[in-house]
Amino acid sequence: MGERDPVDVGMEILRYYEEGPWPSHVKELKKTRYPMEAYAMGMAQRKTAWAAGSAKIRYVYTGFISRRTRDGKITELHFRVWQPSGQIYTTDFLRKILDFADKYGLGLIEIAGQQGQMIISVRNEVADEAVDALRAIGTDIGATGDTIRELATCVGPALCEFALYDTLAARDYYLTHPKIYEWMSNQLFPFKFKMKFSGCPFDCTRASHRSDFGLVGIWEGAPEVDHEALNEKIGKGEVDPRELAGSCPSGAITWDEKERRLNIDGAKCKKSMECIRKAFPAIKPGRNRKIAVLVGGKVKGRFGPMMAKPLAIVNTYEEAADFVVKTVEAWMEGNTPHKDRIADFIFRTGFTKYLEMLNVRPQGKPANHPRLVAGAVLDDEERRLYGDWARKIVEQYGL
Repeated sequence: MGERDPVDVGMEILRYYEEGPWPSHVKELKKTRYPMEAYAMGMAQRKTAWAAGSAKIRYVYTGFISRRTRDGKITELHFRVWQPSGQIYTTDFLRKILDFADKYGLGLIEIAGQQGQMIISVRNEVADEAVDALRAIGTDIGATGDTIRELATCVGPALCEFALYDTLAARDYYLTHPKIYEWMSNQLFPFKFKMKFSGCPFDCTRASHRSDFGLVGIWEGAPEVDHEALNEKIGKGEVDPRELAGSCPSGAITWDEKERRLNIDGAKCKKSMECIRKAFPAIKPGRNRKIAVLVGGKVKGRFGPMMAKPLAIVNTYEEAADFVVKTVEAWMEGNTPHKDRIADFIFRTGFTKYLEMLNVRPQGKPANHPRLVAGAVLDDEERRLYGDWARKIVEQYGL
């Protein structure tokens, strides 16, 4: 007997997933126009049936992903779509997106991806018209290719009591910034560019290690302590002051048993927010609130993962725009090799020379807490010392 058709084998697997007491994603997919044959083929072969494809949309160079099945019989054209700040949707906007997916696609969307929402498989023959329809709704395709990717933000003051600045407004400001808007639809960059906005040092968007530029809310000095409220929590057994002091990563906290008073040394405080998390609202961030500007974080790239390097402390998110624009322009104009992120560009250039190119000096000390540690990306002197050390080892052992 000949080998069975992978599609037939895959369809048997999918029929199994339609049965049983569990909710069936296969049943839901069949309600749409999704190509079940491609899914079945992948299930049978235990690998994706999809390979890279190509597509052309009038006056649009980014924001869409084209694929085809390995046998070339089925094609897909996904639209990545800019999502609202904080991924907070109005029901009216969501209905319009769903109607769009029904009219131009398969009736499927992905709504909470890191790079924005995605319309699953827009029909190729209506792609030009679909772009105009999206813009009429009040959004656009974007966030893929060698250009501006998603500007991600935490929920900020909309839902979180820890937010130290308005991350949603900050993201909207940068999304409509003239330079960033100019760069958004054109593949001009050596590689992708990401920007993230975290309202506090908890860094829920992971700006410190997953974005080329990150804005993280911080404060100066010690956290604010309401001693009456804290003693009430201690009396109820909700907070152990000794444990609170012992868990402080910098030893900034001491507990005065006689005075029943928690003391925090602002000069030592690393803004880990461990005490705030355990005793809020009796302990809150300080009132002198700032924004730490971080540059050069990434997970993937030519020189591997890198933590972002602290660049400045600013009073408002608008003040950071000059750092962003000047850095991107230097990155674009510096004969940067393709697929070099901004972190790779700074690594090749050297942080000191990078600052000279920007004609700026680092402001403040945003590195003063564990998640924003400056040593995660070496400065020029540290790189030289480690390089000399490595060469001595090679010479000593004849490697």
